[in-house]
Amino acid sequence: MPRQKLRISVLFQQWRKHRVEQRDLTSAFLQAQELLCRSQSVVITTHVHPDGDGIGSALALQHYLRSLGKGAVCFLHSPVPGPLRFLPGAEDIMSYRSEEHAWQVAAADVIVVVDTGELRRLGRVAESVEYAAAPKVIIDHHLEPQPFADVYVVDAHASATGEVVWKLLQFMGGPYRTPEIALCLYTAIATDTGSFSYSNTSAHVHRIAAELVELGVEVPWVHEQLFQSWSLSRMHLLGEVLANMELYHGGRVCLLVVPRESFLRTGALEEDIEGFAHYTLSVRGVQIGLLVVELPLERGIKISFRSRQGIPVHRFAAEFGGGGHEYAAGAHLPEGNVQEVCHRLLERAVVYLRDFTA
Repeated sequence: MPRQKLRISVLFQQWRKHRVEQRDLTSAFLQAQELLCRSQSVVITTHVHPDGDGIGSALALQHYLRSLGKGAVCFLHSPVPGPLRFLPGAEDIMSYRSEEHAWQVAAADVIVVVDTGELRRLGRVAESVEYAAAPKVIIDHHLEPQPFADVYVVDAHASATGEVVWKLLQFMGGPYRTPEIALCLYTAIATDTGSFSYSNTSAHVHRIAAELVELGVEVPWVHEQLFQSWSLSRMHLLGEVLANMELYHGGRVCLLVVPRESFLRTGALEEDIEGFAHYTLSVRGVQIGLLVVELPLERGIKISFRSRQGIPVHRFAAEFGGGGHEYAAGAHLPEGNVQEVCHRLLERAVVYLRDFTA
């Protein structure tokens, strides 16, 4: 087949796939709209170690549903991280305790899970969500959600769950163009695009951001809250970690390790490691970045995976029980030895370099 005809064929296949995906998404919007509109009590939750996308998306949805007169509450496995407490409504988010809150989940008309499609990533909230009789809606942009929900509003091409929520609210109409919702969704999108610097940043998400700015978002202030308001202990921790950065496999793999002792020595908190994984790709020539964190209070090991385009680290993460996006993923090991985990990671990294790079 001539090259020009082959290119046209490929473009046609891509266009047809996009049309099918958009039709599926519209159908999901309709199903979610029907459930939410007929419900009076809505429970919203997101994943453990919540980030700006999870919390921003949850709060935007909560603001919207409350403006419609519905009883919407947000439960998290753990408290809202300090850097995100500036978001309107963050003070209303409850840290889930089954003895206090299980009845609310059980009594809900609908349950919405944002920014994850994995039940286990809901932490303490997971069991109540799993056994609740209410229909469940997943709103997400991650690949391959688990089959525990009734409606899947999932757009794997979206830069952030906040982008998917914005599209859903546009579809549903009503009072969604408010300063509070705009701030929450801008935060969600800015977080998951690295302040519009990652490869998932599209022209479309820039247009959404422009609309949110027109609704009152003060960009310099939000950037300061998200990326320039860290504690001194966090900076001390970052200094220790970067001082021990190591490169492997000809400088193509970067490994950062955060030992438990570093938290004790610097006084830093678990939430202070937010953003550390990005530094693994900051060295020239690195194609795979790995961050290994020995969590405080002996709560296991957290691994973050990053890569340049072409290396699917969500598959890499799946080998360690995790998942995520093609070029940014994560995993959590309930137990293990840090040195052994690092050794396994570096062994497997060689395979991904071999199979997915020239």
